[in-house]
Amino acid sequence: MKRACLLKRLRNDLIPHAGYRTDHMKHRLFYLLTAVLFVLTTTSCNDYLTLYPEDDIVDDQYWQTGDQVQSMVAACYRYMIDNDVINRMIYWGELRSDNVDYSSASTDEKYLKDANLLSSSGLVTWDKFYKVINICNNVIVKAPAVCQVDANFTTTTMHNYLSEVYTLRALCYFYLVRSFGDVPYVTVPSKSEQQNYLVTQTPGDSIINYLISDMEKYGLPYAAASWPTEAYTHGRITRNAVRALLADLYLWKASNINNTQAASDYHSCIDYCNAILNDNESTLVMNETNEMYHNVFYAGNSTESIFELNFVSNGLANNSTATIYGNAVKSKSPQFIPTGNLYELYGTYDCRAYSFLKVGYSTNAGVTSATSYNVFKYEGQNPAAGFGSTDYVYRSSTSYANWIIYRLSDAYLMKAEALVELAKLEGNNDYSNQAVAMCNVTYKRANNNLDSLSLTDNSKAEEMVLNERRREFCFEGKRWYDLMRKVRREGSTTEALDELSAAYEQELSTYKARLSSIDAWYLPISKTEMNANPKLYQNAYYSLKEQ
Repeated sequence: MKRACLLKRLRNDLIPHAGYRTDHMKHRLFYLLTAVLFVLTTTSCNDYLTLYPEDDIVDDQYWQTGDQVQSMVAACYRYMIDNDVINRMIYWGELRSDNVDYSSASTDEKYLKDANLLSSSGLVTWDKFYKVINICNNVIVKAPAVCQVDANFTTTTMHNYLSEVYTLRALCYFYLVRSFGDVPYVTVPSKSEQQNYLVTQTPGDSIINYLISDMEKYGLPYAAASWPTEAYTHGRITRNAVRALLADLYLWKASNINNTQAASDYHSCIDYCNAILNDNESTLVMNETNEMYHNVFYAGNSTESIFELNFVSNGLANNSTATIYGNAVKSKSPQFIPTGNLYELYGTYDCRAYSFLKVGYSTNAGVTSATSYNVFKYEGQNPAAGFGSTDYVYRSSTSYANWIIYRLSDAYLMKAEALVELAKLEGNNDYSNQAVAMCNVTYKRANNNLDSLSLTDNSKAEEMVLNERRREFCFEGKRWYDLMRKVRREGSTTEALDELSAAYEQELSTYKARLSSIDAWYLPISKTEMNANPKLYQNAYYSLKEQ
């Protein structure tokens, strides 16, 4: 096959979402999903995904070979790198936080930042996540039978594929639960156009328990330790990717003021982080200070990457980071820019301040000061050489950033957060000291060992961890969820809202009033989904707000 076959796009709207509009309420049959697997490194169409006729119907007759199962697994990844999905990972997890403020944002994006979003906004649609979920459901239900008809499709390979789709499905649900709270939980695939697909929401905390069960029963035992190439190993689900997701799920579960088993869940989070950090079969290793930005955020698939969504030139492009964060080479003005409050969190020697941010300076009376900021992480090629330098180089117009879900820093800093919460629950201050050591792995790396974190007051341990997570993971779609865990632990928005308010530059009293309710920290259920599915109910805060 010619390389041109790799560039064909999947047919749009093949798989309905959990609240499809009325005239499409019932599932269509699956049409054959044809895609370019984002991690391909050669020009052959036979590496990971074989192209099939675009008009074939993926019904029960389709599931005859392991190659066909492989194609469906590849389609899960293809839809995960859809820009509508990446956009929402940034919108929902980053743009509401104290890391950024709007610059040339749209009205809806401003409403999102200002906690003034309505259910009519297109930013809260979730159909693309449910599209991935439904493909995963098809593989889970139909792949096992293929072993009976294709002798070359081994149970080991089938189990590897099932681990991938269970994990991708769980990841999608995890984004939905953290963003909306209660969401429809569906584990059966579409079987025909006549199937009724209207379901109500399942409580978010119950979904988290289901996801943990799936990961521990199917995801982890079946996961591949690695794949044949480095790009596959970092760009497909592996055992350590499952462990990272499990650690994250347990951290979220434990961060619930009503959870009487929180200590046990924090220990589980730590156990999974330790399993990653102590995995003797893994090649994961942190990059050195002077290599970190280039290897992790420009080149991608670095030695510290656990799982990232891969993009390739001449394939599906990551336009999300350029559109939202800006890239002058691509003629993209930033819709959002870093806050001065974030920049001030970095210390004197911290290279992340001028690597993750593009800093503008002014000099007065011989003193140089930072005066403007742009997001450089992801869209940057070469960061500045140091404070005061402006020799930034952006990606070219044909260069696309991979989107990182988990890297080694996650394992260290999720463990650190679990440790400081255990210190409070179990009264063991040694946990706080261990948390300092975890934070110093990333902090000292960024400061070239010229500075380190210390703790003289154990009551400040949680703040230390959240600050280091903020410095390390800014613009990666994690900060809002970090603050959400704090809100859930405390059963109050007060302290987390103080963090947001310190960086908020618009009218503050109205903003604080909106976010005084915990329910307002979740997103509204899309009006489109509500109209299509009468079994859905609106999140409590927005139900009152939009009366």
